[in-house]
Parts: sequence; C-alpha cells; structure tokens
Amino acid sequence: MVPHLLFERLSRFDADGGAPDVTQFDPTDDQQIDRLAWFLLQRFHRHAEVDALALLFEVAHVRLVEIARSVVRKLSLAADPDDLVMGFMTRLFADVRRPQAEVTRFLGFAHTAMRNDALNLIRSQTRAQVRHEAYHSTLKTVCDPLDELIDTDHVEAIARAGVCLMSVVGLCFHELSERDRAVLIAREVDDLSYRDVAARLDVAENQVGTVLKRARRRLSERIASALTGVERSLASEELAAVGGAR
Repeated sequence: MVPHLLFERLSRFDADGGAPDVTQFDPTDDQQIDRLAWFLLQRFHRHAEVDALALLFEVAHVRLVEIARSVVRKLSLAADPDDLVMGFMTRLFADVRRPQAEVTRFLGFAHTAMRNDALNLIRSQTRAQVRHEAYHSTLKTVCDPLDELIDTDHVEAIARAGVCLMSVVGLCFHELSERDRAVLIAREVDDLSYRDVAARLDVAENQVGTVLKRARRRLSERIASALTGVERSLASEELAAVGGAR
C-alpha cells in the first residue's frame, strides 16, 4: 500500500493519537507491521472498529501468506495457505467480545496461531483416516474357518511336493557321471565363467558350452523319467485306495 494512502486511512482512527508514523512505511519490515498491527488491534478491541481490522488485513496480508506457506511446508500439510490466513483473521474478528491480551508482536502471534491451526487440522485428518479405516474394516468378509483349513492344507501340500521334487532332483543328479556333475556344479552352483569352468575341468574353453548343454539335457531327461514314475506310483496308490473303500 502507498504510504500516503495508508496515512490517510490511518488518520481516521487516530482521534486519540498514538498512531505510528507510516510516512516511510515498508510492507516488508516486520517491525513496522507489528507496530501498526498493535495500534489497529487496540482500536478494534476497544472500539469494535471493523475498518481497523480490515486495514490490518490489507497491510499484513502478504506477510501472513508467507508465514502460512512456511507452516504448510514445514508440516507437509495438504492445505491452502490462504485458508490458514483467513482462519486466523476470522478468529481475530470473532474474539472481539472476549478480553484480549495486548499483542505487541503481531506476526509472531500469527505464526503461532496458524501453526496451532495446522496441527489441529492434521489431528482431525488423522482421526478421520482412523475412523475411515475402522469403518471399512467392518465391511470385510469374516474368514470362514473351513477356508483357513483348506488354505493350510494347500500350503502343506505344496511344501510336501517341493520336498519330493528336491529329493527327485538330488537322486537324478547323483546318477549322472562325475564329469556331468562337475560341470553343473561349476556353472550352476559356483557360477563360474566359461574360462574358469574350462580350467577346472581341464577342457578347451570353446567346448564348455557343449559339455554343459549335454549335462543339462541328461539331468532333465532323468528328472522327467523319475517324475513320471512318481506320478504313476501315486495314481496306483489312489486306485488301490478307492478299490479298498468299495
């Protein structure tokens, strides 16, 4: 606001004197804003002059928004800084009938008030989130004990199948030749390069790929054959059990 216009508007409230000198008013100077705010708040509280509060809002609005943005940023709050400013000014207006302590550091007071409002908003949002989650938890389908038992049996069956498969793979692996076992361990277990595998097995490096491919094929064939035998054995046991039941 231009100083001479501010002086003209301020003179309307200066019937009793005491108004600060605003001929060189700087809206970025916090001390000047605090002095002017102290005078205008006194006029508002003592004489209920709404125009004094409106003038205070115009003069301090830019700094109030800056303070509100700082509060929002520090608290990581999803809120509009202008809402904090308007809430603060609304409280000043609503509290005109209550006894008021003298505010000498208006911007510091504003910072504390808006920070408290922001913290209260965070608490409200947290409580709302808890209530929302509690409500939705009541909508979840209650677990059927039978379903839990079936799931447990399913997990146990998978575990038994895994143990059986590992046993079959182990047996098939040990049925391979010593050379096949050595190349598979070097490459698949120890994760050696072709050069290191060649050095360990005492073969040419360009032959490692062929030796490894053949060992893998022999192992996979043995595993497939063994699993087919296991499947047939289980099928026979199942048929025998059905026949016995009859």
